[in-house]
Amino acid sequence: MMKAPSGSERLYILDAKNRPVEVFDRDEWSRWMEENELIFRRTLLNDSGVTVTTRFRGVSDQKAGKPSLFVTRIAGMKALDNESYGSGTLGAALDEHERIVQKILRMLTSR
Repeated sequence: MMKAPSGSERLYILDAKNRPVEVFDRDEWSRWMEENELIFRRTLLNDSGVTVTTRFRGVSDQKAGKPSLFVTRIAGMKALDNESYGSGTLGAALDEHERIVQKILRMLTSR
């Protein structure tokens, strides 16, 4: 079960073209989040065990300026483990994902 956001958060779902749309009904948001695929890209670097995942969060803090509704997270690499990078659009998130994967590959090959 997904944790419902607090009152200071704004809720978003994605339209048919994966563009964020703000919604104001928590039940509608929860249902959408449970019924849709939230991970857009996952890259597993087999030799190192590092995984880079880009997913839709669906929540932003009202106090923040532009919402970072997509997050790219690194797991399995001590120097960067649990690093997260937020993006406002899917395109920006996928660009960030690729940039991070290339950075990690350079780090791994320079060992």
